[in-house]
Amino acid sequence: MKLDAGKFGIAFGIVYAVVFFVWGVLAALFGWGGAMAEMIGGFYLGFGPTLGGALMGALWGFAVGFGFFALAASIYNRLVG
Repeated sequence: MKLDAGKFGIAFGIVYAVVFFVWGVLAALFGWGGAMAEMIGGFYLGFGPTLGGALMGALWGFAVGFGFFALAASIYNRLVG
């Protein structure tokens, strides 16, 4: 069974976007994971423990999730045949 790389990428991009957004919001409102969010912000520019940082994290999360999982689905499709 082959995977649709685009749909697979979009699905996981949405998951990653939600995770990064929730993480940023929790860090902004309650301080939970704030230090880790600041550290990850060194890799994903704009991400941090603020509401704006949460939005940037969601954009980065979608881009990274989409790119990685679409590539993984493409590799899987080539291996399966």
